[in-house]
Amino acid sequence: METKLKQEKDFTQLIADCISEKREAQHKLFKTFYSKMFHVCYRYASSYEEAQDMLNEGFLKIFSNLDKYKNEGSFEAWMKRVMANAALDYQRKFKTNIDTVEYDSVESSSMIQFDENNAISKISSDELMLLIQKLPFMSRSVFNLYVFEDYSHAEIAEILQMKEGTSHWHLNFARTKLKQLILQQINPKK
Repeated sequence: METKLKQEKDFTQLIADCISEKREAQHKLFKTFYSKMFHVCYRYASSYEEAQDMLNEGFLKIFSNLDKYKNEGSFEAWMKRVMANAALDYQRKFKTNIDTVEYDSVESSSMIQFDENNAISKISSDELMLLIQKLPFMSRSVFNLYVFEDYSHAEIAEILQMKEGTSHWHLNFARTKLKQLILQQINPKK
């Protein structure tokens, strides 16, 4: 118990040092969370390089807004939310041609025979990440926000400036398309 309290005090001090713009503290925070935050960005990016750019922008936002973290809830969860929003901001800023999906292009989910347990056992997490990156931008963004960041459809609609029903549609489309991509991955003959 005593060790945990010391760790929390040390972490609180690390955040305070980062707010005071102490480079060593900022570097330590960056190194501590680099991998987890990179994975957040990679889910939104189209490439490794784009994820790196998103990560850099996200850490700039984190360091600029550390004083807004009020020690309520998980610091890591707060960072992930900032990073996800930074990734979406990056997409809006640098993607002039965002993929759109026509409603007609969605196949009914009942048309797809899918054994989830069998499919998941045949695909690695890296392969799954690459398949998620193949989803159209808006559907991928909704999927990531809902599945990985635990946002509600109302929150997603506000963030992405769409109707809540449209958020539901994009999530369903992303799931259906992802199932198709996984089936193609594990059984390329079909």
